[in-house]
Amino acid sequence: MTSMPQTDIDAEAKRLSAVRMQLLEMHPFWGYMLLQLRLIPAPNLPTYASTDEVRHIWYNPARTRNLTLSELGFVLTHEVCHQVLATSSRRQGREELKWNMATDYAINAMIAQIPAPGQPAGGKKLYQMPRNGLFDPKYRDWIAEVIYEDLCRQNLQIRAVPVHLILPGAGGENLQLPDALDHQGGIDLHLPIELTANQLELLQNRIKAAVEHLHANFGRGHLPLDMLRKADALEPPKIPWQRLLHHFADAALNTDDYSLARPNKHYRTQDLLVPGQYNENIRSIVIALDTSGSMTKDDIRAVAGEIRGIVPHAQDITLIVADCKIQQVIGIDDLEVFLQKSECCGGGGTDHVCVFKYIDKQHLNPTLFIGLSDLYSRFPKKRPAYPVLWITPADHGTAPWGKIIPIG
Repeated sequence: MTSMPQTDIDAEAKRLSAVRMQLLEMHPFWGYMLLQLRLIPAPNLPTYASTDEVRHIWYNPARTRNLTLSELGFVLTHEVCHQVLATSSRRQGREELKWNMATDYAINAMIAQIPAPGQPAGGKKLYQMPRNGLFDPKYRDWIAEVIYEDLCRQNLQIRAVPVHLILPGAGGENLQLPDALDHQGGIDLHLPIELTANQLELLQNRIKAAVEHLHANFGRGHLPLDMLRKADALEPPKIPWQRLLHHFADAALNTDDYSLARPNKHYRTQDLLVPGQYNENIRSIVIALDTSGSMTKDDIRAVAGEIRGIVPHAQDITLIVADCKIQQVIGIDDLEVFLQKSECCGGGGTDHVCVFKYIDKQHLNPTLFIGLSDLYSRFPKKRPAYPVLWITPADHGTAPWGKIIPIG
């Protein structure tokens, strides 16, 4: 690639800074989120931009300088959306290229709805998408997980272009990414990264601060409230699942697979070398969601909201929806679509006997059972061989066995 004069790079940096300040003034939520990311020129990028979702946005000034200010604003807001929605961490084993496309469809549809200042919802839009950006009007208000399922049904043949990236760091060091894939989405390159629990918590706090910043500016500008709620960006699970499941290690994990080759991450900050597992994820979890008449809609919503906190820590999950009988059984591949629909069958009496009979009959043999219930129910007389954890609303009954953790 032909080198770009430093004066041209500096001129493009000023354009990006101007767009950032303009966005902060017009739409405080989006501007605040963009302000948390450092803008770094990266002339070797094969796309307009890329982001690690936490600290940086890299952009190719040779490419972005050909964009109008409206298109440039679209690109920057696109990168901010990857931060807001933590898209890399939500992939969770899905096929990488289709997932990258799904997130871009969802993000572009969201940005395309941001109104210009003083405009009604259906009026003039703030930014214009550059050419070749992924957009389909039917995906408006869809989250990436549902779009991904739709793309899988289409049986698309996607040509991946492998890219060996070397991105400049803020302190002069370089970030080397030899296994990046360009999904030909037209706007950005998705980095093969996975956010840590601490980084996800940082993003949650950053979103809350951005919402507060918006309210401090008299609610001026656009806030993607529905999309944030759908993606659980505003209301994360209340239970620290990563820490909680660690306490079940003796009973729920491969206790004969300890090794100092992979020390326990939880103790690294304390300078302690503690054996960890070869496989830090729970092998299989069965979750039973109680939808009986004694569970209010708020109770069901509260306990069901914890399911997303469990998913990253299990290799396989089976969700059983039941009242006095089995209503639905959902596998891990269909779990996100089920959660988005928020339609639970039930409303009858409560009986967990049928749940445990189903587990035995299907030979599920879970590593851990998690019951989401108010515990006003019937239970088998014999305790199962696997560990049992009950997640309950504040008002709950008792269970003859298992650990009970109330939420709310």
